[in-house]
Amino acid sequence: MPTDSHRDISLKPRILIADDSRIVRATLIKRIEGMFEFREALDGEQAWEMLLIDPSIRVVISDLTMPKLDGYGLLKRIRSSKIGRIRNMPVVVVSGSDEQAERDRAKAAGATDLITKGMSTGQLLSRLDILSKLISTQNEFERGLEALVQHVDTDEHVALLSPEVWQEQAEGMRASAVRQNRNFVVLTACIGLKHVELDAYPALPPPTVINAIGQLLHRTVRQTDCVARTGEIEFTIATGSIHFDSARNFAERVCRAIAHANLIKDGQMALIASCGVVSISEYADDAAEIEGSLAQMRVKAKDRALLGLQNAITGVIGTQEELLLKQGGHLSEADINTIDPAQSGEVDLSIDLATLLRWIKEGKEDQVLAHIGKLSTELQPLVDLLLKQYKV
Repeated sequence: MPTDSHRDISLKPRILIADDSRIVRATLIKRIEGMFEFREALDGEQAWEMLLIDPSIRVVISDLTMPKLDGYGLLKRIRSSKIGRIRNMPVVVVSGSDEQAERDRAKAAGATDLITKGMSTGQLLSRLDILSKLISTQNEFERGLEALVQHVDTDEHVALLSPEVWQEQAEGMRASAVRQNRNFVVLTACIGLKHVELDAYPALPPPTVINAIGQLLHRTVRQTDCVARTGEIEFTIATGSIHFDSARNFAERVCRAIAHANLIKDGQMALIASCGVVSISEYADDAAEIEGSLAQMRVKAKDRALLGLQNAITGVIGTQEELLLKQGGHLSEADINTIDPAQSGEVDLSIDLATLLRWIKEGKEDQVLAHIGKLSTELQPLVDLLLKQYKV
């Protein structure tokens, strides 16, 4: 009989390290072995075989240059896999340089993150921990959806706010955000069915599926947020005091979990989950417009969600995605994953200092300058303290 300590060890997240250099593999293992289990692969082909046979792997760390199958080839196989747990696997690319061109190419190929070989152990462990928890959360979300849909009666009441109560609570959140110069985001998720051979969705999902999704959203959002079913295939969430990229990440995980859960038994049909996202920062240049923007935000979020749904896109539709689609461009799910919210016109009013420092290191001075004025009030007490300390 295994002891509790043995069970705890076996429950450590498992990392797959793919690199043809024995020294690099040994170095990475030494840095992570206290917190993670690991498997080693000498090339991309071996890594792919391990992913197929080992469902306990949570994150892949991969070199870009390997024999037989390089890192880009491995990424392509992972992102095009028909197996959900592999297709959604976080992949961290290891690079010897920190050049933006290589980072952009890796991201475009489907890399979740890119780290340099000189990254500190603390940073590496922190990133791997976050990624392993994210994939575990998404897997739990999918399993929860599958379990819920088996027990939800089509007539069962879903414990969500009415649109009227949602409007009242969201307006209070929006007003508070304006007063405190904080961010406020409206997310609208629309659910549809797509035939594998068609470009657009042809049908509505079964009521049991919609009800199950509503119940799980109600359990998933923070207590400080509010969610309502605002249409036959539509849910709307209001969230405040959250970074815009965090709201996008939440919406992305919800969309992926809904689409990849085993809720539709017809092998020719697939769920589409498209989420329109609108931030109050889109109206930040006009104080008068902010005061009356909640209704506009709801309409805009719904329009974006429906635009994504009509184009059979599972993922988040924000300012940049909306512009591309309305111009007749094509957006794949990989394209959506590579769009940087900080470059899309959706500026986060509550951006933190850690993010600003990271942007400075990445050479994004223009983005940092866009937030200096908004942070001056919060930083002033710190400046005053420093002046007092050194009696300047």
